[in-house]
Amino acid sequence: MEDTVGSDPRIGTLLQERYRILERIAAGGMGVVYRGERVELGRPVAIKFLHGWVAADPSSLKRFKIEAQAMSQLSHPCCVSIIDFGVEGTSPFLVMDFVTGQTLGSLLHQGGALPVKRALSILRQVLAGLAHAHAHGIVHRDIKPENILLTEVIGLGDQVRILDFGLARLRDSVTGLTLGMPIGTPSYMAPEQIRGEEVDARTDLYSAGVLLFELLTGHKPFVSERAAAVMLKHQESPPPTLGSLRPEAGFSPRLEAAVSKALAKNPEERFASATDFAAALEALPEVATPPAPLPALPPTASPAPPAPAPAPAPARTDALARTGKGSRMIAGAAGLLLAGLAAVLLWPQGQDAAPVPGTPATFAERSAPVQPPAPEPLPNIAEVERLVREKRRDPALRALAKLRAQHPTSAYAPYLEGHVNFDNLRWVDGLASYGAAIRNNPAYRSDPTLIRNLIECLVSDRFHNQCADFLVREVGAPAAPFLEEAKRSHAYASVRSRADRLLPKVNRPR
Repeated sequence: MEDTVGSDPRIGTLLQERYRILERIAAGGMGVVYRGERVELGRPVAIKFLHGWVAADPSSLKRFKIEAQAMSQLSHPCCVSIIDFGVEGTSPFLVMDFVTGQTLGSLLHQGGALPVKRALSILRQVLAGLAHAHAHGIVHRDIKPENILLTEVIGLGDQVRILDFGLARLRDSVTGLTLGMPIGTPSYMAPEQIRGEEVDARTDLYSAGVLLFELLTGHKPFVSERAAAVMLKHQESPPPTLGSLRPEAGFSPRLEAAVSKALAKNPEERFASATDFAAALEALPEVATPPAPLPALPPTASPAPPAPAPAPAPARTDALARTGKGSRMIAGAAGLLLAGLAAVLLWPQGQDAAPVPGTPATFAERSAPVQPPAPEPLPNIAEVERLVREKRRDPALRALAKLRAQHPTSAYAPYLEGHVNFDNLRWVDGLASYGAAIRNNPAYRSDPTLIRNLIECLVSDRFHNQCADFLVREVGAPAAPFLEEAKRSHAYASVRSRADRLLPKVNRPR
């Protein structure tokens, strides 16, 4: 029979002559948690005694020591650190930082959905802690609101601390439930975890995606009265969009795409790392702060004399201006002269024209008046374009794959396919699509949308080198003015620095 709070014999005792146990503060499936103190220092600590089954046999005890040693390597502001561990009698214990606050579970229960910026700030801290743990080879396996502690730090606001690193793996290993029996919390479990398959860092990223969905909407993506039904939905059902639950919130397409990518059924289609997931969130319009307006660049040739009415100038001009809400670019074409006149590309004007700096424009924002090179007369292309505009990724990709198979010399089909992939942060697939478009029509090298999407890929810590190489090798000089813009005003510092380093390379003679 388990001791009650009042009869607990551990309270008041000295643990291994180092820690005094002061009071019992929590109990759960893994063990009992006490508030204690380091005797010589008076330092407050949390002491977690694991249930006796952990020490049931020598191999289990050895596994506990291995896992505890691994967990003790974590040292990050967003992770609760393991200070000490050992075995008292037949009960293994962990000594951790003592942190006060409330769990995200409690916060969600009190008020439902959080403001978007606060939700994103919290999730980015969770991802920072996960990135640190994953770098040490530790997968949490049970990311959920109850395992995220939120404290208020003066001058900093919310401070996230992730609890119980490694304990789900320890429970899995000690009880022998390595395959065929899922370990975790059904509402937050990745499909491969539910099936009892091998898990890795991307399993935690799926759970983090569920957590973000709940922070933004106040609801879990999959619900049912039966745990088995919830687990089946995680494996087979597409998640609802954020906007379907909170249409009034005005979630951006880029935020919808980031959550959708995190919740992909196939681990290969999720973010490759917690760092990549965090980078995608940091580049969102909900996070990015628009830079100050830039002055117009001087023209590269003498301007045409003033005239009462607009007229085509005989010399090529390059100008950059900021007008209205957001940023509008008026960029001179990169050097193609047709019939002695310069071809000038105008960035779209109007309500949906200006993307937030630091994020690529959506297809709808790019669709007019900026146009790619004249598309081929492909069958049903208007319907395909509609699918792309509506962000219906899977049917759009299927339709485009069919078009490419039927019209292998088409450049417009892989060009649209590149937009879909980049809009959904599938950088490698997007590079392959854009490469095919350029091979079939080299004029796409100068397309503003293609170049801007490639520059947005520079935000990825894992794939930025591949995107940079593509800009140098496949695009070259036409990318220079866009890299200059990114160097000066991109919302994400890593993109600014990477654009700066790329500029000399794209300007080299081909």
